[in-house]
Amino acid sequence: MLDVISVTKQFGNKEKSVMAVHETSFSIQKEEIFALIGESGSGKSTLAEIIVGLQEPTQGSIAWHRANDVEDRSNQKKVQIVFQNPDRSLNPYWKVEDILIEPLVLSNVPRLRALEQAVELLDRLKLPCSLLDRRPCECSGGQKQRIAIARALSMSPALLIADEVTSALDPSTEKEILTLLQTLKQEQKMSILYITHHLETIAGFSDRMAVMKNGRIVEMGETKQVLRSPNSTYTKALLDACW
Repeated sequence: MLDVISVTKQFGNKEKSVMAVHETSFSIQKEEIFALIGESGSGKSTLAEIIVGLQEPTQGSIAWHRANDVEDRSNQKKVQIVFQNPDRSLNPYWKVEDILIEPLVLSNVPRLRALEQAVELLDRLKLPCSLLDRRPCECSGGQKQRIAIARALSMSPALLIADEVTSALDPSTEKEILTLLQTLKQEQKMSILYITHHLETIAGFSDRMAVMKNGRIVEMGETKQVLRSPNSTYTKALLDACW
Protein backbone atom coordinates (compact mmCIF):
# COMPACT_ATOMS: atom_id res chain seq x y z
CA MET A 1 0.00 0.00 0.00
CA LEU A 2 2.79 2.41 0.93
CA ASP A 3 6.52 2.43 0.22
CA VAL A 4 8.99 4.65 2.05
CA ILE A 5 11.93 4.78 -0.36
CA SER A 6 15.39 5.85 0.87
CA VAL A 7 13.98 8.82 2.76
CA THR A 8 16.45 11.30 4.24
CA LYS A 9 15.58 14.45 6.18
CA GLN A 10 18.25 16.98 7.05
CA PHE A 11 17.63 20.15 9.04
CA GLY A 12 19.90 23.20 9.02
CA ASN A 13 22.64 24.05 6.54
CA LYS A 14 26.11 22.83 5.61
CA GLU A 15 27.73 24.66 8.54
CA LYS A 16 25.33 23.26 11.13
CA SER A 17 22.98 20.46 10.22
CA VAL A 18 21.09 17.62 11.88
CA MET A 19 20.29 14.37 10.06
CA ALA A 20 16.91 13.43 11.54
CA VAL A 21 16.20 10.57 9.10
CA HIS A 22 18.86 8.86 7.02
CA GLU A 23 18.18 6.66 3.96
CA THR A 24 15.20 4.93 5.53
CA SER A 25 13.11 2.42 3.59
CA PHE A 26 10.19 0.17 4.50
CA SER A 27 6.72 -0.78 3.28
CA ILE A 28 3.32 -0.89 4.95
CA GLN A 29 0.89 -3.47 3.62
CA LYS A 30 -2.87 -3.19 3.30
CA GLU A 31 -4.74 -3.76 6.58
CA GLU A 32 -1.50 -4.11 8.52
CA ILE A 33 -0.41 -2.66 11.85
CA PHE A 34 3.22 -1.62 11.48
CA ALA A 35 5.03 -0.48 14.64
CA LEU A 36 7.89 2.00 14.50
CA ILE A 37 9.96 1.78 17.68
CA GLY A 38 12.73 3.94 19.09
CA GLU A 39 13.78 6.37 21.77
CA SER A 40 12.85 10.05 21.69
CA GLY A 41 14.87 11.82 19.00
CA SER A 42 15.36 8.71 16.87
CA GLY A 43 13.49 10.23 13.91
CA LYS A 44 10.13 8.45 14.22
CA SER A 45 7.90 11.53 14.34
CA THR A 46 9.85 13.30 11.59
CA LEU A 47 9.31 10.29 9.36
CA ALA A 48 5.60 10.30 10.20
CA GLU A 49 5.33 13.98 9.24
CA ILE A 50 7.01 13.23 5.91
CA ILE A 51 4.55 10.40 5.20
CA VAL A 52 1.54 12.60 5.99
CA GLY A 53 2.94 15.50 3.94
CA LEU A 54 3.69 17.96 6.73
CA GLN A 55 7.37 17.92 5.75
CA GLU A 56 9.24 17.30 2.53
CA PRO A 57 12.10 14.80 2.49
CA THR A 58 15.57 16.09 1.66
CA GLN A 59 16.01 12.97 -0.45
CA GLY A 60 13.93 9.92 -1.23
CA SER A 61 10.19 9.58 -1.76
CA ILE A 62 6.87 8.22 -0.51
CA ALA A 63 4.94 6.05 -2.98
CA TRP A 64 1.34 4.95 -2.59
CA HIS A 65 -0.14 2.04 -4.50
CA ARG A 66 -3.69 1.46 -5.61
CA ALA A 67 -5.38 -1.93 -5.48
CA ASN A 68 -3.91 -2.77 -8.89
CA ASP A 69 -0.43 -1.94 -7.53
CA VAL A 70 -0.11 1.15 -9.74
CA GLU A 71 1.93 3.89 -8.08
CA ASP A 72 -0.15 6.87 -6.97
CA ARG A 73 1.58 9.93 -5.52
CA SER A 74 -1.66 11.71 -4.60
CA ASN A 75 -2.00 11.07 -0.86
CA GLN A 76 -4.81 13.45 0.07
CA LYS A 77 -7.26 11.80 2.45
CA LYS A 78 -5.33 8.53 2.21
CA VAL A 79 -3.51 9.23 5.46
CA GLN A 80 -4.49 10.87 8.75
CA ILE A 81 -2.33 11.41 11.82
CA VAL A 82 -3.16 11.44 15.52
CA PHE A 83 -0.55 13.14 17.68
CA GLN A 84 0.71 12.34 21.15
CA ASN A 85 -0.87 15.35 22.87
CA PRO A 86 -4.51 15.98 21.90
CA ASP A 87 -4.40 19.35 23.70
CA ARG A 88 -2.11 20.60 20.94
CA SER A 89 -4.31 19.33 18.09
CA LEU A 90 -7.83 20.05 19.41
CA ASN A 91 -9.02 23.65 19.33
CA PRO A 92 -9.62 24.52 23.02
CA TYR A 93 -12.25 27.12 22.12
CA TRP A 94 -14.41 24.81 20.00
CA LYS A 95 -16.98 22.34 21.18
CA VAL A 96 -16.40 18.69 20.29
CA GLU A 97 -19.24 18.93 17.78
CA ASP A 98 -17.37 21.58 15.78
CA ILE A 99 -14.07 19.71 16.06
CA LEU A 100 -15.59 16.56 14.56
CA ILE A 101 -17.67 18.10 11.80
CA GLU A 102 -15.08 20.59 10.52
CA PRO A 103 -13.18 18.15 8.22
CA LEU A 104 -16.49 16.80 6.92
CA VAL A 105 -17.91 20.25 6.16
CA LEU A 106 -14.64 21.22 4.46
CA SER A 107 -15.13 18.11 2.31
CA ASN A 108 -18.55 19.45 1.23
CA VAL A 109 -20.62 17.20 3.49
CA PRO A 110 -23.87 19.04 4.46
CA ARG A 111 -23.72 20.17 8.09
CA LEU A 112 -26.71 18.05 9.18
CA ARG A 113 -25.19 14.92 7.65
CA ALA A 114 -21.81 15.83 9.16
CA LEU A 115 -23.42 16.01 12.59
CA GLU A 116 -25.00 12.61 12.06
CA GLN A 117 -21.59 11.20 11.16
CA ALA A 118 -20.07 12.83 14.25
CA VAL A 119 -22.63 11.03 16.42
CA GLU A 120 -21.81 7.76 14.65
CA LEU A 121 -18.09 8.32 15.23
CA LEU A 122 -18.57 8.95 18.93
CA ASP A 123 -20.58 5.76 19.18
CA ARG A 124 -17.84 3.77 17.42
CA LEU A 125 -15.24 5.26 19.76
CA LYS A 126 -17.45 4.34 22.74
CA LEU A 127 -17.98 7.97 23.74
CA PRO A 128 -21.28 9.51 24.94
CA CYS A 129 -23.06 11.93 22.62
CA SER A 130 -23.18 14.42 25.50
CA LEU A 131 -19.53 15.21 24.71
CA LEU A 132 -20.63 17.05 21.57
CA ASP A 133 -21.57 20.05 23.70
CA ARG A 134 -18.32 20.08 25.68
CA ARG A 135 -14.95 21.65 25.04
CA PRO A 136 -11.72 19.64 25.23
CA CYS A 137 -10.87 20.99 28.69
CA GLU A 138 -14.08 19.36 29.97
CA CYS A 139 -12.98 15.90 28.77
CA SER A 140 -10.57 13.40 30.27
CA GLY A 141 -7.23 12.59 28.65
CA GLY A 142 -8.54 9.30 27.30
CA GLN A 143 -11.67 10.99 25.94
CA LYS A 144 -9.63 13.68 24.19
CA GLN A 145 -7.44 11.09 22.51
CA ARG A 146 -10.53 9.19 21.32
CA ILE A 147 -11.97 12.45 19.96
CA ALA A 148 -8.73 13.05 18.03
CA ILE A 149 -8.95 9.51 16.62
CA ALA A 150 -12.62 10.05 15.71
CA ARG A 151 -11.76 13.22 13.79
CA ALA A 152 -9.05 11.36 11.87
CA LEU A 153 -11.42 8.50 11.04
CA SER A 154 -13.99 10.93 9.65
CA MET A 155 -11.86 11.07 6.48
CA SER A 156 -11.91 7.25 6.10
CA PRO A 157 -8.12 7.01 5.74
CA ALA A 158 -6.36 4.04 4.22
CA LEU A 159 -3.56 4.66 6.72
CA LEU A 160 -3.88 6.00 10.24
CA ILE A 161 -0.66 7.21 11.85
CA ALA A 162 -0.84 6.93 15.64
CA ASP A 163 2.16 8.92 16.93
CA GLU A 164 2.77 8.09 20.61
CA VAL A 165 -0.99 8.26 21.18
CA THR A 166 -0.89 6.26 24.42
CA SER A 167 2.32 7.54 26.02
CA ALA A 168 0.54 10.08 28.26
CA LEU A 169 -2.23 7.71 29.32
CA ASP A 170 -2.46 5.43 32.33
CA PRO A 171 -1.95 1.69 31.63
CA SER A 172 -5.64 0.74 31.69
CA THR A 173 -6.62 3.55 29.30
CA GLU A 174 -3.63 2.70 27.10
CA LYS A 175 -4.85 -0.88 26.80
CA GLU A 176 -8.36 0.33 25.92
CA ILE A 177 -7.02 2.58 23.16
CA LEU A 178 -4.92 -0.22 21.64
CA THR A 179 -7.86 -2.63 21.68
CA LEU A 180 -9.98 0.08 20.08
CA LEU A 181 -7.41 0.66 17.33
CA GLN A 182 -7.36 -3.05 16.50
CA THR A 183 -11.16 -3.09 16.23
CA LEU A 184 -11.24 0.05 14.07
CA LYS A 185 -8.53 -1.37 11.81
CA GLN A 186 -10.70 -4.41 11.13
CA GLU A 187 -13.91 -2.41 10.71
CA GLN A 188 -12.45 0.19 8.35
CA LYS A 189 -10.03 -2.22 6.64
CA MET A 190 -7.24 0.31 7.07
CA SER A 191 -3.58 0.10 7.98
CA ILE A 192 -2.01 1.66 11.07
CA LEU A 193 1.49 3.03 11.55
CA TYR A 194 1.90 2.84 15.31
CA ILE A 195 4.78 4.94 16.64
CA THR A 196 5.94 4.36 20.19
CA HIS A 197 8.90 3.94 22.50
CA HIS A 198 6.93 1.45 24.63
CA LEU A 199 7.95 -1.95 23.28
CA GLU A 200 5.74 -3.67 25.82
CA THR A 201 2.62 -2.38 24.02
CA ILE A 202 3.27 -4.01 20.64
CA ALA A 203 3.26 -7.72 21.55
CA GLY A 204 0.01 -9.12 20.18
CA PHE A 205 -0.82 -5.74 18.64
CA SER A 206 1.37 -5.06 15.62
CA ASP A 207 1.98 -7.41 12.69
CA ARG A 208 5.45 -6.14 11.81
CA MET A 209 7.86 -3.69 13.37
CA ALA A 210 10.95 -1.61 12.70
CA VAL A 211 13.41 -0.23 15.24
CA MET A 212 14.96 3.21 14.65
CA LYS A 213 18.13 4.63 16.14
CA ASN A 214 19.68 7.97 15.18
CA GLY A 215 17.49 8.26 12.09
CA ARG A 216 18.22 4.78 10.76
CA ILE A 217 16.31 1.51 10.89
CA VAL A 218 18.51 -1.00 12.69
CA GLU A 219 16.08 -3.94 12.68
CA MET A 220 12.85 -4.88 10.97
CA GLY A 221 10.65 -7.95 10.75
CA GLU A 222 7.57 -9.71 12.06
CA THR A 223 6.84 -8.49 15.57
CA LYS A 224 6.74 -11.95 17.15
CA GLN A 225 10.08 -12.89 15.62
CA VAL A 226 11.86 -9.65 16.54
CA LEU A 227 10.61 -9.71 20.12
CA ARG A 228 11.50 -13.39 20.50
CA SER A 229 14.92 -13.25 18.86
CA PRO A 230 16.22 -9.71 18.17
CA ASN A 231 19.35 -9.36 16.06
CA SER A 232 20.30 -5.77 16.85
CA THR A 233 22.18 -4.96 20.06
CA TYR A 234 20.08 -1.80 20.31
CA THR A 235 16.82 -3.77 20.10
CA LYS A 236 18.07 -6.14 22.78
CA ALA A 237 18.88 -3.19 25.03
CA LEU A 238 15.40 -1.74 24.53
CA LEU A 239 13.81 -5.07 25.38
CA ASP A 240 15.99 -5.49 28.47
CA ALA A 241 14.86 -2.05 29.65
CA CYS A 242 11.20 -3.08 29.33
CA TRP A 243 11.23 -6.57 30.84
